[in-house]
Amino acid sequence: MSLDVIAFAVTSAIMLLAAIGVIKFKEIVRAALMLFFVFTLVGVLFLFMEAEFLAIIQVLVYAGAVVILVLFAIMLTRREGAVGYLGERVGVLKPVTVLALISALFYFVFRIGWFAPKGELHGTTKFLGQELFTKYILQFELLAILLLAAMIASIYLVRREVQ
Repeated sequence: MSLDVIAFAVTSAIMLLAAIGVIKFKEIVRAALMLFFVFTLVGVLFLFMEAEFLAIIQVLVYAGAVVILVLFAIMLTRREGAVGYLGERVGVLKPVTVLALISALFYFVFRIGWFAPKGELHGTTKFLGQELFTKYILQFELLAILLLAAMIASIYLVRREVQ
């Protein structure tokens, strides 16, 4: 096995453990922290696929913004009482079934050999920048004007409400 496959397997295993932590933790703040780890590791998987732009967007939008939104929602809602928890009695059948399915998935993925040689990269940030500022320059400029108009309108509405 190459180093790429080993790194992918280790990252996937850690991500799987963090996803289980999202489900298993009783405290919702710890579950949100595990969710942050899952989203960050998905960004690492995007880096393994050499899609840097998607990795950056994944970490900024999901790992940053969504987890912060969840934490703010938790802190701003006051809930008194006991913490609810699903799955106190798991039993043996569910974990064995999940383990068998995951083992079969890993067996077939590594046996079939779906890892194709690398072709020309179209998802890199350099390619996206070149396409955005050459082929789609008119749409980019129109979007910039639209966003500027939205910012001016929102500032106008806020200032009018204050006065």
